[in-house]
Amino acid sequence: MRSRSCLRDGSRRNRDGIPAVALLAAALFVLSASSSSGQTVDLSVAARASFLVAHVSFRWDRMPELASSLRAGMESRITFTVRLYERRKGILPFTGDHLLTERNVSRSAFWDFLDGRYIVESEKGARLSYAGTEELLQGFLTLADLILSDLPPEAHPPVYVTARAHFEPVRLMPPLTLVSLVGRAATSTTPWVRRDAP
Repeated sequence: MRSRSCLRDGSRRNRDGIPAVALLAAALFVLSASSSSGQTVDLSVAARASFLVAHVSFRWDRMPELASSLRAGMESRITFTVRLYERRKGILPFTGDHLLTERNVSRSAFWDFLDGRYIVESEKGARLSYAGTEELLQGFLTLADLILSDLPPEAHPPVYVTARAHFEPVRLMPPLTLVSLVGRAATSTTPWVRRDAP
């Protein structure tokens, strides 16, 4: 399996030949992405055997354009933040609640020009590859069965889970650094979503 540097080197060789029209399209894409309002997360919480797990999916109204930008040589990144709280009574709502666990999961997606497949890479360097767009979007934008607690359900105090996502649809790598300034404007963070644990 090729190293990440090898993948990037192959991608750079291809990007050197990207025409100005493609760069203009990328700039327009990230500018319009910053004004897109269709970004949210879906959150569900379930008890699996003796574990409490969360399932988080990022929703965006411009999924096909995301896949196209990756094919054009750009990179995308998403960071999920999931928190587990214990409910405690207080004078005001949430004032007495106690944070038990916070998990942050980041991953990047890009197109491997050498193998002709989408790559999703975790922050720890683990990689998965996808041939199709639907598989890519599912693997990149969904955080499945994230373990939040190893207590059995009957041993849990009253708890709830919140989640949000920080999304960078376009992260340009060298030599396209001029356009990367535009890409920063397209980053967004969804509102927190809350679900009670079963």
